[in-house]
Amino acid sequence: MDLKAKNSKIDRRALLLGAGFALCGGASFVATPRQTSSRISEVAFQALLPAKVGGWTARVSSDLILPSADALSDKLYENLKTYTYEGPGLPTIMFLIAYSSVQQNDVQVHRPEVCYPMSGYPILDNRPVKARIGNRGIPARYLTADRGALREMILYWTRVGQRFPLNWTQQRIEMARANVSGVIPDGALLRFSTISAEGSNDYQLLTDFAHKMAQSLNPKMKEVFFG
Repeated sequence: MDLKAKNSKIDRRALLLGAGFALCGGASFVATPRQTSSRISEVAFQALLPAKVGGWTARVSSDLILPSADALSDKLYENLKTYTYEGPGLPTIMFLIAYSSVQQNDVQVHRPEVCYPMSGYPILDNRPVKARIGNRGIPARYLTADRGALREMILYWTRVGQRFPLNWTQQRIEMARANVSGVIPDGALLRFSTISAEGSNDYQLLTDFAHKMAQSLNPKMKEVFFG
């Protein structure tokens, strides 16, 4: 084989190897999930939440049930806010919002069916609902927590990307599905609750309040609520 033919063969082999490496590198880049949502600073996040909802006015509250303050729960969400909404002649509504631009694997700790029993308040009833909020039907959960002689009625939903998983298994599936499609989804947990006498049902009260709050949100916070 002459030198020219030999060099030509080597060049073709190098070209094929280079193309192969490029394809592998490109596939690796495509397969690596990329974050699609930007972080929201604590100050900006707080400013996005409505100070008034209908006849209710918000005040920052530390009285809501939360997971124990440890390293895990502190790092799960970039933004965690708790408010109590009050108004003359109106029932008090407690509101919690937890948001992260990157949804992680250990967020189950913030689900009420987990954190309430951990805080000493058993869950007496837990059922899936389709909450009508605005023109949306949100897959959510409606729970009753034992507060002694009283009951705390809780409406909440979680969002992972564009979906609303109803349990921890669905939540993990949605996170995996987004990752496979090349996306690291953002995530949020929205919780509305009120204290009631034993035997009461405040589902309509909580959905109406959530509906009024949704109407007062700016576009950025609507994305946090609904994707």
